[in-house]
Amino acid sequence: MKLLLGALLTVAIGWAVVLAAPKPEPRKHVSKSAVARRATAEQLCKQQGANCRLVERPDAPRDLTGAGCVCD
Repeated sequence: MKLLLGALLTVAIGWAVVLAAPKPEPRKHVSKSAVARRATAEQLCKQQGANCRLVERPDAPRDLTGAGCVCD
């Protein structure tokens, strides 16, 4: 019985350590073409007005095909 309790305690401590460990931040891999697309989108947005800025939603695709501008 002590052996079973010891094994369960060991497993519980192990899972506690795993779940409490800090999670790494997701990396954003940006290619040269993505940087160029973003620059083009920003340029088109700035041409609409001096106070316009590029808006990106968190769930938007990374290729900026659906980029939007907001003008104040």
